[in-house]
Amino acid sequence: MSMSNYLTTREAAELLGVSVPTAQQWVERGLLKCWKTDGGHRRILHASALEVLESQRQKAALAQAPYVMPVLIVEDDIHLIRLYKLHMASWPFGTTAYVAPNGYEALVLVGEMRPRLLVCDLRLPGVNGFNVVRGLCEIERFKDMGIVVISGLPLPEIDAHGGLPARVEVMGKPVDFARLQAIASRLWEAGPV
Repeated sequence: MSMSNYLTTREAAELLGVSVPTAQQWVERGLLKCWKTDGGHRRILHASALEVLESQRQKAALAQAPYVMPVLIVEDDIHLIRLYKLHMASWPFGTTAYVAPNGYEALVLVGEMRPRLLVCDLRLPGVNGFNVVRGLCEIERFKDMGIVVISGLPLPEIDAHGGLPARVEVMGKPVDFARLQAIASRLWEAGPV
């Protein structure tokens, strides 16, 4: 075996930017792969130290990465979905758009991904947007999620269906993308919840 493939504990610690005792603990926990000499000295596999170093770099890069806000679009019109995605891609802050074509899938996705912003139509197949929005507004863990309803229904008709919770922003169609962006920008600046 070539000794150039191995590092002493001190060399590994210097490479990783940690103390010698930390490198020793990492060996004991199995984070660094090594073998011991007859004299009891550790010889750490150089490739193992490089793997840990790369993992540290990736974690540091993620910590430095800008926040990307998850947005859930609940809409069954594929043309409007494309338009939402096109506009969101041009916003000066990071978003990731997810789509649910009906209320049932929206409720499942909200539980899985916890969007920062929900953009919801009211007329949906199956579970309608009224039930989605009202249900989510009653759940404590979603109290900070922004909710925007975009509908072609006039306000008196929305009121005739029982209205919507006060915290919900209501917009008509055609979509006012500048207003939607302003709402999203406020949520993005507030950060994740």
